[in-house]
Amino acid sequence: MSLEILGVLLHRNASEISRGGGPAFDVDMIQKMARAFDENDFDRVLILQNSFAPDPFAIANYAAAVTEKLAFMVAHRPGFVAPTMAARMFATLDNLSGGRAGVHVITGANDTELECDGDFHTKEERYHRSAEYVEIMRKVWSSGTPVDHNGTYYRFNNALSELKPVGGGAIPVYWGGSSPLALEKGAEVADVYAIGGLKPLDQMAGTVAQIRDAWARTGRPVRIQTSVRVIVGETEDASWKAAADVVEALRETALEQQRKIAGSDEAMSTGMRLDPKLATTKGGSGREELEAIAGGKDLLDKRLWTGITKASVSFSTPMLPPALVGTAEQVADAMMDYYAMGITGFLMRGFDLYGDIALHGRDLIPTLRRLAAEHDARVGLSETQPV
Repeated sequence: MSLEILGVLLHRNASEISRGGGPAFDVDMIQKMARAFDENDFDRVLILQNSFAPDPFAIANYAAAVTEKLAFMVAHRPGFVAPTMAARMFATLDNLSGGRAGVHVITGANDTELECDGDFHTKEERYHRSAEYVEIMRKVWSSGTPVDHNGTYYRFNNALSELKPVGGGAIPVYWGGSSPLALEKGAEVADVYAIGGLKPLDQMAGTVAQIRDAWARTGRPVRIQTSVRVIVGETEDASWKAAADVVEALRETALEQQRKIAGSDEAMSTGMRLDPKLATTKGGSGREELEAIAGGKDLLDKRLWTGITKASVSFSTPMLPPALVGTAEQVADAMMDYYAMGITGFLMRGFDLYGDIALHGRDLIPTLRRLAAEHDARVGLSETQPV
């Protein structure tokens, strides 16, 4: 199997527990983080997109210029740029970076946020549109002659890109979503399916089985990825102390935000809750699963700590998935349980965005690669063999 370690490249050094400071768009920090990811053996970074963030294409091109081997997963929302143009944009990034481009198709779960950019399609319509969009990009990448298209959402004649992805292949397409339609459409067009965050092993095994079933119906191979929040310490005691510090920092950050909204510096009691409008949109299987997890045990499986999820519910902040807590060896061992079920990509981050890059590169990533290689040797898999 092929282990892929990913990080998140933001336009400033920030996380859910940040208290502000520094420019809103920090070019120096983008360069420092990109180089740190490159130097600490991360394979790829996600560059996010939403209705208020800076342009991820521009950030990816800049990051490509200051790194050597780091690849990119550029979040991209179908519907705002024509797919023929997007195909040329990604092909250009791929050539400028020497074959390091990747696209993470973001269909979008929050209707209100998408309406900020003028998209009033339903979620179901967006998934159908996203699948058609990817099909068009693949046609443009692969065809040496002009192509026509007359579909549900797009129509064009004589589309052509003189620039192709490096090596004449296709740019990897990442895809996410938890609905049956998301699985169905992802299986038709995507290379990698991204699960939003860690769940208990039995639940994750069920999700993996659903993904595999969807892809089996199309006869296409799939790679599976998940997001992992980790809190790593030199010792187990140190890691749990760090976890407690994260909860306290989240509480303080939430209270500070509430004071700003209220226009008052008056201290608030720990039991007071934030304005629900600050929380993520309610509803949807993802949030419901997290709320159910938050109502259960503090520690699940080997290392899956629900304390951060419980805290996000208590403080009415955006929902945070459980985190793996422990030493590098302990966290890597817990991650291997997910790897063994066929999850080969881990988008990994802690709560100190920049500082954690070197920490993970020093201890956690080498341990993960060693354990993954040992697992593959035991079961007789090559590094590139699909699960």
